[in-house]
Amino acid sequence: MRAAESLKDFWPPKTGPERCHQLIGGKLKGKFSVDLDHPYRLIFVPDHHPVPELEGGGLDWSQVTAIKILGIENTHE
Repeated sequence: MRAAESLKDFWPPKTGPERCHQLIGGKLKGKFSVDLDHPYRLIFVPDHHPVPELEGGGLDWSQVTAIKILGIENTHE
């Protein structure tokens, strides 16, 4: 992750088996995750104020150059 130019380097469908994606439900809604050793995931958010958005809405992955790691969780519990 440190070598990436932006979060877009992990944007689906370019993402590998790590499946970098935005979470859509429950207590983690709006946060992002990357698969680690199953069932654990690295949970993070963009560390920008304001968070970069596309003109039509949604995150502009190409402008996210810093993240804040929130932790490692089993999101299936």
